[in-house]
Amino acid sequence: MTDPRREPHPANTLNELPGEEWLYFTKSLLSTAYPSELGHRARRVHGANKPPRLMARLIEFFTRTGDIVLDPFAGVGGTLLGAAIARGPRRALGIELDPRWAAVFHDVVRDLSAERDGLGPELADLGPADPGGVRRFEPSGLELRIGDALALLPTIAPDSIDFVATDPPYNLQLPMTMAGGPLAETHANRRTDYAMVSDSPADLANAADYPEFLDRMGSVFTELRRVLRDGRYAVVIVRDAYQDGRYVFTGSDLAGRAAAAGFVPKGDLIWYQAGTRLRPYGYPRAFVPNIVHQHVLVLRKEGGQALRRRDSR
Repeated sequence: MTDPRREPHPANTLNELPGEEWLYFTKSLLSTAYPSELGHRARRVHGANKPPRLMARLIEFFTRTGDIVLDPFAGVGGTLLGAAIARGPRRALGIELDPRWAAVFHDVVRDLSAERDGLGPELADLGPADPGGVRRFEPSGLELRIGDALALLPTIAPDSIDFVATDPPYNLQLPMTMAGGPLAETHANRRTDYAMVSDSPADLANAADYPEFLDRMGSVFTELRRVLRDGRYAVVIVRDAYQDGRYVFTGSDLAGRAAAAGFVPKGDLIWYQAGTRLRPYGYPRAFVPNIVHQHVLVLRKEGGQALRRRDSR
């Protein structure tokens, strides 16, 4: 069947999208309501697993077919699965500290690859909710390495990665909020089920305090900028937090650390997670927000000769 999509602009060196899809993506609000697919039942044991379709959209905007994507905090592999279903599959490298999440990812890929007698899963065409037509599953370019990101990132060659997409560990953990306590035993909407943190001291979520977490993330950003090619992008998905009676602008704090490491902040896409369960945090005495959005911080590595050549076209 002939691809009904228009050809991309001849001067488009960033991606392979036609103009209308480029424009659609640049809206500052992303809303997702994707079906449970691609091993969702298995992947949901990780409290912060990312929708592969969302990751595929990010990958398709910031890369071209054959480019390599890096996720230094891969979890159960949402970014890697996104690369596998991108239209024109990309290669993807993930780093994950906790072997239990890596095991989930490998099991999911194995099971998906076996579906339909080895043809892989059949993905629904969601129309305007996921513009571009039918997606296919091609996992041959995926690699997940187990280990500490701060130890493994230095082993990656400089200027070798085309795009970084990640959801970093959170030092501000949801179980610390007022959603727990005795009432959680009888009221389900006060219970939290975020299983993300390991016992490893290398886990950034186990930093002694929030300033230490930000310092360690600063070191991560320095390494990510080193391995990223000139003129290419990184996106960081992060949720703000409410702790000890105060709203914490985690997204802004991380954007500041990325800028200090040499990245240029280029945008903040708000990912509205439709269908998020609402919990009565402050009811009935005080306002406490239900945070139903995440920031998708868009960062760019700028300053090299390759960038100047690219932008002069």
